[in-house]
Amino acid sequence: MQRLNVFQQLVRQWDRLHPYNAAQILHLAGRADMPRLDRAWQDTLSRLGLGTLQCAGRHFAYHTLNGNADEHRLFLLPADTQLEDHVTEELNRPFAGESYLPFRPFVKQENGSFYLGLIYQHWIADSASIRMLLHELLARLIDPASVRSSRLRLPEGGYWRMMGPGKSRWPLLDGFLASVRWSSRFKRVRRIETDDFSDFRVRFSLHRSPPGTIQTARASARDMGCTVNDLFLASIARACNQHVPVQQNRKRQDLALGTIVDLRPHTTEDLSDVFGLFLGFTSVVCRPHDVQDFGKLVQTISDQNTIHKTTGFAQASPIRMLAGLVAGKLLSREGTIEFYRKRVPLAGGISNVNLNHTWPAEYHPDPLIEYIRVSPTGPMMPLVFTTTTLGDDFHFGLTVRESIVPRDKAQAVARAFMERVSIPVG
Repeated sequence: MQRLNVFQQLVRQWDRLHPYNAAQILHLAGRADMPRLDRAWQDTLSRLGLGTLQCAGRHFAYHTLNGNADEHRLFLLPADTQLEDHVTEELNRPFAGESYLPFRPFVKQENGSFYLGLIYQHWIADSASIRMLLHELLARLIDPASVRSSRLRLPEGGYWRMMGPGKSRWPLLDGFLASVRWSSRFKRVRRIETDDFSDFRVRFSLHRSPPGTIQTARASARDMGCTVNDLFLASIARACNQHVPVQQNRKRQDLALGTIVDLRPHTTEDLSDVFGLFLGFTSVVCRPHDVQDFGKLVQTISDQNTIHKTTGFAQASPIRMLAGLVAGKLLSREGTIEFYRKRVPLAGGISNVNLNHTWPAEYHPDPLIEYIRVSPTGPMMPLVFTTTTLGDDFHFGLTVRESIVPRDKAQAVARAFMERVSIPVG
């Protein structure tokens, strides 16, 4: 059996507070051939060595599917089902059972195209792993010559062996000191003050940008000497400052945002065919006067992210994860929720991916019209942006906790973000 790494342990704790599910969806040209899709799906799981999942304490194992398992067929959505509504329902629906499939595939037929989606339990896999899985599924449909001849590998060791100072080249002492400073800095960050903080139900919405949006964002980032992700974070900070109920007082005036980071490029190990979870996180803190001046806001975010990259802050995430693990083990459900509200008071977050150097670019725009990603919020964030670029197309998913960011506020946040990134800056 495989042993859970530190992030998987933490995410499983979050999953007990509320389902910590994610999704990735292929929007494909043509009409869905359900029998063929079913065969391709089950063959993909079998050939890759994935299937039903069994957990025992800190260990887990996949049991490969054998034969034609009716209970693992793709689910064809009724014609009147809205994609956003289905994803919302699935994000809030837990995976359950002693032995279960941690994937819920679905198909939604449109006029001349269809969505082939996968809801998954996030602690088992990161975005890169799910892309491997969906690539194999799509290859069986349109590109049989590229189908893998071997199983995906499972991780051999935990974060420390694969992402520790020796493999990710980050200084242990600096990582520890940076984490201490990070914790101290959050004492001045605004919190969400609401009686409904323990209500984790989420809602998902998809927002497609007007043509030219990502080109404008790239030009603005280039002119300002920052990354596109820095620009996105600054735009999210402005939107959250306007529409998310983070309470400002004399001691707590700053606003904080989190970023999910793919750690695969930061290790000397070859993880190109490893199915697992290799994520870290960073955060930026924005002072009130910076939020009011967009140029200063971008600069302070860029400066913080530059420091994170040079010091290996994301790779040192396990140091900060340990505090959450301990809290989840020692505290009640209510105590754990309050721990995150007080100790990690994030106003929002981002998971940003540019797919132009990955396999989806080979199939875009035909037959792959778009590649949609969906992120969960977890106990730390009231909302998270899942921004995705493919070709010259840019869109983002927005997942919000409804009790904190109701539907009208969520639309206002999305609108404010889109308007800001669409404005040329330079």
